[in-house]
Amino acid sequence: MRMAYLLLAHEGPEQLERLIGTLLDSDTDDFAVIHADRRSALWQALRLHVPGPAGRVHLVRDPVAVRWGHWSQVAATEKLIREAVRLGCDRAHLLSGADWPVVPRADLVRALRSGLCHVEVRPGHMAERMQTYRLDTRWLRVDPARNRIAYAATWELRRLSRWLDGLRGRFGGGRVQPFGPWAYGATWWTLPADALAMLACELPPLLRSGRLRGTLCCDEHVVPSLIARHFPGRIAANRRFVRFPDGASSPRLLGACDLPEIVASGDWFMRKVSALHDPFFRALPAEPDPSHRDAADAEGLV
Repeated sequence: MRMAYLLLAHEGPEQLERLIGTLLDSDTDDFAVIHADRRSALWQALRLHVPGPAGRVHLVRDPVAVRWGHWSQVAATEKLIREAVRLGCDRAHLLSGADWPVVPRADLVRALRSGLCHVEVRPGHMAERMQTYRLDTRWLRVDPARNRIAYAATWELRRLSRWLDGLRGRFGGGRVQPFGPWAYGATWWTLPADALAMLACELPPLLRSGRLRGTLCCDEHVVPSLIARHFPGRIAANRRFVRFPDGASSPRLLGACDLPEIVASGDWFMRKVSALHDPFFRALPAEPDPSHRDAADAEGLV
């Protein structure tokens, strides 16, 4: 089984290099593809030096400037998918530079023989983010302490957006749903080759159409909706260990105190981790756990 690790990154070159070394620390033909935010110092560094085993780590040479909650996240993901399809793989994992593997590769191979699409899919959840039109999506994380004028301007843009959406609704001009009702799911997934090929066909025309402009966090809707439409009978949990503080839009950093829950979860990857916060994760993945193998057998995954 040839695996592709698709990495969205914007900082932390040392941790990224260690992550790649861990993912590719075996005598296989697995490979990694990196998309580094075009505005980041990481992109400038990677242009000079790509970490990891020679020939097994590939850099997206025409990256986009990525903004949180913006359609540029889908554009960056599409570039990773395109490269993975070009290189050829059996399974692909979408990860960030702040992720880390929890289980050994051998456990992953056993679990992935079923050919399921491991992606979160929640039909209809927060679908209004795709059906309204936000004028402020380029400035979703303006810091009010640093730029009060820009922050105030974004709120005025939101008010104008609501007025325009109300006007559109009065005249029956709702936004199109090209793949049926929108579903929701976390950005991170593990997919087989046929699902990856489908995304490689569907995403470029969607991006060119402009349909994602004005949407909020469309990266959490596009792939789940496409998988739900094309592979409804092959959906399984995305197997990521993530913990959000109450009301937060970003996951918290994990630490050693989380390790028992992480190991017991049976998840394949965890996020977010940082060596500066707590380097506990460097001891993972551990050797294969027979109890996890027994649980996988019980689920029919091997």
